Amino acid sequence: MLLKMKNPYNEPFKVYVFGEENYKMCVDLGFDCKLLDERPIVWDMDKEQFRHKLEVFDKALEDFDEIVFLDWDTLPVKPLPENFWDKMQEKASFQSPLIQYRRRKALWRGRIDSRKLSSASFVYLRDKSITEGFIEKWEKMGRPWSEEIVMSRYMDESNGGWKGLEYYWDNHEPHWFALPRKYWCYTPDQYRNQKERVFHHFDAVESKPLLKSKNIKWEKHLQ
Repeated sequence: MLLKMKNPYNEPFKVYVFGEENYKMCVDLGFDCKLLDERPIVWDMDKEQFRHKLEVFDKALEDFDEIVFLDWDTLPVKPLPENFWDKMQEKASFQSPLIQYRRRKALWRGRIDSRKLSSASFVYLRDKSITEGFIEKWEKMGRPWSEEIVMSRYMDESNGGWKGLEYYWDNHEPHWFALPRKYWCYTPDQYRNQKERVFHHFDAVESKPLLKSKNIKWEKHLQ
């Protein structure tokens, strides 16, 4: 949390919080916060925890016309480009990096790309009907479902089915963020050449030395 606060490349951002004590702690640390519910847990954390994130998406679009949601372990690693929002608006109203898992999760696709989901570490939205659709889909699919499965199924159904990697790249893959190479779904050339890595997702291995360091050299993680 403190690493997030002290990041030299931060732009002003809002933290959406569940729980009064959590809210007070975040405010005391200097974060700009909004309390969504006095309860720290609204949906069961064993089976329904990801419903909280869908609520954040929905409430954030009541405050802003368009948003980028970042997980706590996803940080800006260089200054935000002046054309950041203009570039985001060139693609669909919902954008999220495509992540590849070891096991099949998008079972409705059959065997085709069923290990690939829209990652929730970086989510761009500019249409509240989409967040409402996520929540409706989560309720209809039955619990428990991760937010990534819900986002992916809603997107597929909105597009008339899964359209393949090229379609996803052209419409839903955000320009400014690339997942770590081990989760990458596209070609090596796309990974190296066709994204500007303004944000980086720090996994557990990377985070340990960063949390102990006083002088963090972000640039080394862009190689």
